Amino acid sequence: MTATQSWPAVEPATQPIPVVRRGNTPATAGFWLGIVGLVAGWVPFLGLLVTVPAWALSQAGRRRFRTGATTTAGRSGAGLALGVAGSVLCLLTTTIGVIGAANAPQPALPAAAPAAPVPAAAPAPVAVPDVVGMTDARAREVLAQAGFTHVVLGPPSPAAAGVAAGTVTAQDPVGSTTYDRAAAVTLTEAAAPAVPVAPAAAATDAPVATDVDRPYVPAPARPLVATPPAPHTAVAAPRPAPQAPRPAAPAPRPAAPAAPAPAAPAPSSGGGSAYYANCTAARNAGAAPLYRGAPGYRSALDRDDDGIACE
Repeated sequence: MTATQSWPAVEPATQPIPVVRRGNTPATAGFWLGIVGLVAGWVPFLGLLVTVPAWALSQAGRRRFRTGATTTAGRSGAGLALGVAGSVLCLLTTTIGVIGAANAPQPALPAAAPAAPVPAAAPAPVAVPDVVGMTDARAREVLAQAGFTHVVLGPPSPAAAGVAAGTVTAQDPVGSTTYDRAAAVTLTEAAAPAVPVAPAAAATDAPVATDVDRPYVPAPARPLVATPPAPHTAVAAPRPAPQAPRPAAPAPRPAAPAAPAPAAPAPSSGGGSAYYANCTAARNAGAAPLYRGAPGYRSALDRDDDGIACE
């Protein structure tokens, strides 16, 4: 090629201009899914199936805007916030549900039905030993050795000659009967002979009556005027036993002027034929008081020597 030959112009290489799309579809989808995640976040575990995709779509929309694949970020920021909020809400409800389930009271299990008691095996029946003719203590001992501890006494049998009291004369059941150990064995024992009653000893000494009614002797009529002493009779009245010296008597009372007292007899002499040992006897005889010269008057009965005794 010569110098005068023209060279073709070399055009510079051009790069393809990327196609810029308007709008941000992933960001918009993440936004709306984040709104749904706020409601679904209240459901434990299942809410994460909505909130996590909402967050991922919003993140993809923001990445496209940064790389220039789209002219706008759209609602990627709001979608990210809604996705995070829904996820946190779902995690909280899930945690609360797990803790509540762990602390919830366990339902009480129904109590097992008590086992039915096994009935005890009945004791095997044995033959009752014959204890007729034994004493009560010996009969009970023999029955206890055979397993019969329930022994009762029936009505006693009449006393018989040669049979001691308390001897077993009959039993129910008899010795050859097959009987249960728990059943009662009735024994009949001989009664004690009656003790003869000794006749009561006859009374040898009759009671002596100490209170004997004495005949009443009326006292003679008392004269209104003192009479002179009667003459002594041949039979002298018994004299009383000597008495102890009496204390000095008070001064004698002056005699009544209308009836002067007659001369007093000697102290040793008594009045009349009646005799009273003391004033009590005179009162019992109804003769008290005794005046000087009256039957039964004595100076020993007139203590104040005024002519009136036992007043």
